[in-house]
Amino acid sequence: MQPFDVAVIGGGITGAGIARDAAMRGLRTVLVEKGDIASGTSSASSKLVHGGLRYLEQGSLGLVFESVTERHRLRLLAPHLVRPLPFVFPVYEKKPKPLWMVRIGLWMYDAMALFRAYRLHRGFNAKRTINHLEPALLQDGLDGSVLYYDCLTDDARLSLETARAAHEAGAWILSYTEVVKLVIDRSQVAGVEVVDRISGTTRTIQARAVVNATGPWSDRTVGLRGDRPRLLRPTKGIHVVVARERLPVRHAVVISNAGDQRVVFAVPWGNRVMIGTTDTDYEGDFDEVHAERDEVEYLLDLTNRYFPTSQLEPSDVLGTFAGLRPLVGGESAGPSEVSREHIIRVEDDGLISVAGGKLTTYRLMAAEVLKVVAKRLRTQGVHVGGCHTGSVRLPGGHGIAYRGEELITLGPDGAEAERAVEERLGKDVAEHLQESYGGRWTDVAARAAKDSKLGERILGDLPYIWAEVDYAVEEEMAITLRDFMRRRTQLEIRACREAMAMADAVGARMGQLLNWTEAELREQVQSFRNRAARSMAWRHHWEEPGARRTPPEAPALADPPTPEDPEEETLIQEPRGPDASDFRGEESGLTSAPAPDEEAEQDETIRA
Repeated sequence: MQPFDVAVIGGGITGAGIARDAAMRGLRTVLVEKGDIASGTSSASSKLVHGGLRYLEQGSLGLVFESVTERHRLRLLAPHLVRPLPFVFPVYEKKPKPLWMVRIGLWMYDAMALFRAYRLHRGFNAKRTINHLEPALLQDGLDGSVLYYDCLTDDARLSLETARAAHEAGAWILSYTEVVKLVIDRSQVAGVEVVDRISGTTRTIQARAVVNATGPWSDRTVGLRGDRPRLLRPTKGIHVVVARERLPVRHAVVISNAGDQRVVFAVPWGNRVMIGTTDTDYEGDFDEVHAERDEVEYLLDLTNRYFPTSQLEPSDVLGTFAGLRPLVGGESAGPSEVSREHIIRVEDDGLISVAGGKLTTYRLMAAEVLKVVAKRLRTQGVHVGGCHTGSVRLPGGHGIAYRGEELITLGPDGAEAERAVEERLGKDVAEHLQESYGGRWTDVAARAAKDSKLGERILGDLPYIWAEVDYAVEEEMAITLRDFMRRRTQLEIRACREAMAMADAVGARMGQLLNWTEAELREQVQSFRNRAARSMAWRHHWEEPGARRTPPEAPALADPPTPEDPEEETLIQEPRGPDASDFRGEESGLTSAPAPDEEAEQDETIRA
């Protein structure tokens, strides 16, 4: 079999970005990920695309400039996933900085964005802050506030759409495929040996260049060849989710802790509020990162200081999520002081590793990695084109745009389609579908139109519908129950207890589509419940899975279509699903994007 030009290890946002960039340059590309796409750090971030005011204070001007520039570009590439969000930065008794100094910082922030923020910042005195912005904020000692804009995203879906874009450009995307060995030829890394974590089959993938983009697992991946110098200092961050009626914020609120200089955000998230994050060193099992009681109490206590009428308690927490930051070095500094810059390192055997960085700048990181890859490939006679990832929308970015503050569907029938779905399924469901799937939201809505049961909600107060289960399996590579409950939707972290209760019903539907046996279905349900329960184990009065209340009855759904005969076995085990070719490269009939001119520069115009 012809070797790949590039093998990317890691299916988080960085790995997916590298695979997309490589495939768009005309390189034969494969991405391998030991779990689901974005199953690590890339689904456990604060879900913000932002410049980072704290980095401005630390003097990381280059990082801030890159970040606010990419914030603007990502809004153009994926308007449904990167949405403007207003933030209120309150100042109390000149802390963390005097109000005038905060305003100067925000002028710098807007200027570094070339004044292309959704709206420029505005200052408010204490009275107007309470009367017009956040009535529930603590009033004692309030000097005033600043209102500014950054962006909110769905980090898991941003990673997934980037992986889909890589596939559409010709890349192979192999989830649940773990690298267990680096293949060495003449003292150089020439591929990887992988194990299919579903079937247990071992395969070898030959590649001219191998990129390690495994985030917190980077040191372990590098160590597959033997002891290497340590790259990372992983730090842990957790978030808690509460009902918005318990914390009625109107904007995202910046909460500063003068004690440890940590900044926490309270972010409105539909009918929920997401609070986070913490920042502590971590030395445990990287595959089992969960919130601890003291971390949850830290966030609740800090939030209660700023919102004294809410008085949040552990029983108010509906879900939690935790992840690791792959920070580089900084052993002597405090966790929050460690740089968010990234590094790219090439080992003596040719393995290329990228570590550190931010979700916001993932596309720039990928372009830098491809410069290193191109240098290696050109010595082997491989032509490498220029980078065009900044001028081509992500898949869901087509056919949708903002008109003022409203996300609308373009085309002559767009407004009518929106009205029809709002009337049939509800306005919140219509908005959720647009924000999650972008221009492809009508594909999901069409399934609900054909079968009214598929238009019913999975859980009463959340906008997820049953049609999304089918779409996730058939179009989005959802292979396990947790893929759907945690990353294709966020049921697990928005309503953990209810998600556990609905695991049987959702699992049964996925089992129909994926032809699970009864034993496989039981295993999927139990595995999901175990993981979900561990995310809430910090709460001592949490009910055991067997003691849950009776789940709401799931609608009877039509049987899925009978899958066609499987294709012939290929050298590499492809992602499982009703039609594995959906995410294949050449077997699907897709062709790699034509290699653009090597010296071509990125086009500011976003192509539809």
